[in-house]
Amino acid sequence: MYPIALGLLLSANAITRNKMRQKCPAMEEYHGQGNGYSEWSDVDSAEWDFDDDWEDKIQDGEVVYPAGFRNYTLGQFNEPPVCIFVDGSRNKKIEVLIESPMENTNLCITDADYDGISNNDVGNVKNCGTGKIYACFTAAETENDSNPENFGFIVNCEEGCEDMDITLWIRVRLSTQNWDAGKTSTKDDLEHWCEGERGSTFTINDVEQPGKMFYTYPSDLVPDEPSVYPFHIQHIFGRNAGSQTKPNIWLVSVVAVVGLACLFGVAM
Repeated sequence: MYPIALGLLLSANAITRNKMRQKCPAMEEYHGQGNGYSEWSDVDSAEWDFDDDWEDKIQDGEVVYPAGFRNYTLGQFNEPPVCIFVDGSRNKKIEVLIESPMENTNLCITDADYDGISNNDVGNVKNCGTGKIYACFTAAETENDSNPENFGFIVNCEEGCEDMDITLWIRVRLSTQNWDAGKTSTKDDLEHWCEGERGSTFTINDVEQPGKMFYTYPSDLVPDEPSVYPFHIQHIFGRNAGSQTKPNIWLVSVVAVVGLACLFGVAM
């Protein structure tokens, strides 16, 4: 079982693509000739998979987005880490959910603009946890339209990492509202957007889908018990061996018949 998801509400600085390239240089083995970071792209609502057999679909070669998550590869010894640039996140709330299939892996989400030095800057943030990780960021407002800044983050492993690449499931969601819109009621209060989303129902074309919640991790979709067991124990007469306190009359009868047959066979 996975531990309870850890979450924090965090403020964050903004970062440019050029600085993301400096923080996350490309490694040809993983990125080819591309950037060392990925730009987050939302999964279309029609492609969100809430089926409990999504792991089987992946084994069959299908492209699957369980609960809207995308999979990323965290390199051995964090070489490379997972770096994601979230375009269009400036001046908005950003919800980040991460899950590792390895329970003891301690992962950290770090604001890509964090250098680990200016500890008095409220924009410098780092959130760590194992199994399931939840974080809500507030992207800083910037005025530099010629070189737009957005939120970027880096995921690395602090401890408990195996000597191998690790597949991570990551999902990013943005608030539709920004800080410029203000608020007219508690319902559209951007300050509490993340808390509200943790209890909201998944929608397709603004139509709620009963039983499907936004706050769902890939492992939450997998049933605790298999739907089909490899074998099934049938209890005769509704009993089991543990409840039997005296010799079974049918067993005694069978033994007696076999014994008599052997006796007469010898006598003849």
